[in-house]
Amino acid sequence: MMKRQVVRRRLSYISFFLFPVTFVYLSPYVIIDASTKGIICGSFLMFILLFVGSLFLGRAFCSWACPLGGAQEILSPLKKKVAKKGKLIKWLIWVPWIIAIITVAFRKGGYQEIDPFFRTTHGFSLGNIYTLIAYLSVLSLFLISYFAVGKRSFCRHICWIAPFMILGRKIQSLLKTPSLQLVMTENACVKCHRCTKNCLMGLDVEDMIINHKMENSECILCGSCADVCHKDCIKLKFTSSRLKNSYTP
Repeated sequence: MMKRQVVRRRLSYISFFLFPVTFVYLSPYVIIDASTKGIICGSFLMFILLFVGSLFLGRAFCSWACPLGGAQEILSPLKKKVAKKGKLIKWLIWVPWIIAIITVAFRKGGYQEIDPFFRTTHGFSLGNIYTLIAYLSVLSLFLISYFAVGKRSFCRHICWIAPFMILGRKIQSLLKTPSLQLVMTENACVKCHRCTKNCLMGLDVEDMIINHKMENSECILCGSCADVCHKDCIKLKFTSSRLKNSYTP
């Protein structure tokens, strides 16, 4: 199944190279700017789409299609350490941000217009110097967190998109609807540590297997652990089964 990882990496690379086009649609500022004018913009629609998608795909976007996820794949050979602590920091960023969006929209009297291409130039994000500065600022923040803290630090500590998908995943877990999941097989784990060593998010996958808790809010469903397991103890599959797959927040 290593072919799956080749496909995943290539998709994430493409996403990164398209980031100059898609930046506005993932921007945390543009949605606030549009809300002050009563406009539902492209980023508003994108965040809703990612939330709905997480009901079925969890945080797979982070490893398969996120532009900054692709950047981390490209830079991976330059850094060995993976950031493992501080996952609550992004919530301290996300909650005030959501409150700000609601506040400015309420003051405007709600949303009166839908403009998916708000603050773009014919759909292209980097159409003016201000957006370019914002784009370069995000890349700089990403690079600082990557080299100063470790791989996937942006995902764990800063990302304003991840909480949407984490909430969606928790709702899916409560509803027990079919979704993309890591599922244990009946094969016994031999504790070779390959799954843990290859986890992009630095999770202790071996411990998850031992404790029969294959769901974790920081899991981005890349499938690396399943693909390197020589004993075929783990599967990445679309299923509604909760056998040996209880939720770990």
